[in-house]
Amino acid sequence: MKTNELPKQVRDKVVEKYRPGMGYEKISETLNIPRSTIKSIIKKWKEYGTTTNLPREGCPPKLTDQAKRALIRETTKRPKITLKELQSSTAEIGVSVHRTTLSCTLHRAGLYGRVARKKTLFYKENKQTYGRRYSGHMRLKWSFLDIKENAMSGTNPTPLITPRTSSPQ
Repeated sequence: MKTNELPKQVRDKVVEKYRPGMGYEKISETLNIPRSTIKSIIKKWKEYGTTTNLPREGCPPKLTDQAKRALIRETTKRPKITLKELQSSTAEIGVSVHRTTLSCTLHRAGLYGRVARKKTLFYKENKQTYGRRYSGHMRLKWSFLDIKENAMSGTNPTPLITPRTSSPQ
């Protein structure tokens, strides 16, 4: 578990006590700091000649926090936007990034599929009659009992959802 780092003054004090020949154990007891921390401070001082924190390794992130927020805002505002469009919009900001970088950033934010909202295939008369959502394509649906009753009577089954005959209003 990582804890808070020691202030620069304390790290400098560790090095001051080490220079005259004081050992890790004695420095640890006098400053009330774990021996392993003392050892790592002195090791860093011997290797780099400083006790300040050095910059991290690796490449800096392409997208700044501000660019990430703008990307997420634009994606939530326009769910059908493509990665190419997002790439050109980030280029306008001044950040040149690959599409996979954008995709990974959106995935980390919990945005996976940028698709339009599903629309129900309801007609007014069916909505009032059945009051439930019809999920699927424009197919006619029959209940099992309707088919069974109509098969015995010899007539065609009546559909639960009627096909659209005129344009919606």
